[in-house]
Parts: sequence; structure tokens; C-alpha cells
Amino acid sequence: MSLNLPYMISDSTNITEINITTVCSLNQTQYQCKCEGLFVWPNDTCHSYDACDDITNGSCTCINALPVDGQLCQVFPADYMIDIDVRFFDLLLVDYLRNITRNISLPLTLSNSINITDIDMTTVCGLNGTEYECKCEEYHVWPSDTCRAYHECDAIVGGTCGCIQALPSEGPLCQRDINECKDAVSVCGQYSDCINTIGSHICSCWSGFNTSNKDSPVSRNNSCQDINECLVSPSVCGPDSNCTNKIGSYNCSCLDGFTASNSSLPISINNMCRDIDECQFSPSVCGPDSNCTNEIGSYNCSCLDGFTATNSNLTISINNTCRE
Repeated sequence: MSLNLPYMISDSTNITEINITTVCSLNQTQYQCKCEGLFVWPNDTCHSYDACDDITNGSCTCINALPVDGQLCQVFPADYMIDIDVRFFDLLLVDYLRNITRNISLPLTLSNSINITDIDMTTVCGLNGTEYECKCEEYHVWPSDTCRAYHECDAIVGGTCGCIQALPSEGPLCQRDINECKDAVSVCGQYSDCINTIGSHICSCWSGFNTSNKDSPVSRNNSCQDINECLVSPSVCGPDSNCTNKIGSYNCSCLDGFTASNSSLPISINNMCRDIDECQFSPSVCGPDSNCTNEIGSYNCSCLDGFTATNSNLTISINNTCRE
């Protein structure tokens, strides 16, 4: 650690880097090999030998063995993003480059330790008359600061734009649009749909739900709540009915003595409850030697002349018939 680098061994040989990667020692009855600093054991080694710490992201830092193949700990895997500026005199070559990048199978292995995991065309700039235009490729947008700093040549959506009339002197190029809808509940709240748009997103409530503040857009802080249709519109089921609220919906039922006008359709303001004429529906409802008189929502039984109820303390019915 105290050696000054590069260290000259001869006129033609310099030591530019020295790393201690692996330290192995006897731990009672078996060897343990531990990785130093930012080094790790590859995934295969962790599984081939007994790992003596947690396997994280497919690698570990300690194994209970001396690897027989002589392999030592490896540099911790890292991701790098590289911007490449490609210049053409003919814009037709841009389409050619698009096709090449789209047809490359990824990941693309360059060496044992380097893979290309993503290739992304972000920005295409060209001369439009007397000034340059820099347009974002599909699913990409300019950062909002860039849109404000230069004159945009399309609409600003969600604080971003897709085209500026300039060659930016500094700052990032077009960036991949963020799909806020990947975690829709955390963005829009419960009982909602999320639609991603370039540079923004749209939240909408499910049917049967609405926001507390109808003047503000749907969001996690103005989330969708169940609509109690029975309170909002008491006549939603029509007369002579009961309305029961449900999450995201409601249910209609007729009062006793009533039935739906069309029994094959749900009860609603368009299929209201109507009175049941029990005297026609069930002629024997009052029993023999009696008269049945229909009433709204009910009926009334009376004995024929010369007859009386079996039990005068009870209402005349099939269970308390008329007798002489």
C-alpha cells in the first residue's frame, strides 16, 4: 500500500498496479479463502465450494476451500454507461445505424469480464435550414433543464420535450423515458389505472370510484375512493327497492311484495320493482272459503259470508283457514 506507482523495474517494464485480491488461511480443520477490498468470488465458485458468507448478487467474499483451479477473487462486477458521438454527412446512414443496433443480440460478450448489456440510440442532430435541430429517438426525452435552456421545437409534455433547436454545449443527451406506471399503486394510488406517456403519465379511477378532490388529477395524494351510489343517487334502483353499496359497485333488491319488471335483468331505474299480485300469483294464499284482495306490496284475506277464521286472533291465511 505504501509503494509509489508506477514502479519502474527497467527501462521497458513498469508496475502500474498492485492488488491483493485473496487471503487464504487455515481455520481449525479447513481452509478459508477471503476476498480483499472490492473483489469477490464468482458465482460458480461460491456454489462449487461452501460459501462462508452470504451470496449477494450472485457472488460471495468467502469460501471454505482452496480452489483447485487456482482461480482467485475477481474484480467486483460494475456497470458503466458510455456515450458515443457518431457523425455522418448523410442522414440516411442514421437509419442504417438504427437497424444495426436493433438487430444486435444482447448481452454481447466482449471478453470474459466485459459484456454489453444495452445499446441505445438516444439523440439525432441535423441541420434544418440555417439551424440545428436535435431530436430524441423513440421513448427518449430531453431533460427539462435542456428544454428550458434552448428553444424547443415540439410540445413540452410532463416538463420535458422531444426536440430542441440547438446543439447543446453541455449536459446530458436525450434520456430514456421513465415508466412511472411500473409501480402504478405508488404513483396513482389504489383502485386506479396508470397509462405511461413520454415524459409523463396519466392516472384514472376504475368504474365505481372517484377522487375526493375532483378538481385535481388522480394521484397517490388524491387517490380513488369508492363511490357510495346509494347516497350519491338514492333513486339509482328505482322505487320500492333497497340499495346496498359494494366496493366499486352497488346492489339493488326489491322490497317484500315486489319483484323486478323483467326478472331476467338486474333491478335498476330502467327495470324497476313492481307490485306482486299475490291473489293471482298464488290463488290459494288465503285458503278455501275466502276472498283475496291485492294491496300495494301486500294482500288481504277475508272469509266468505257464513265462514270465520279458525283462530280469530290470527290473520286469515293458508295456515289459518276459514271454517263454518
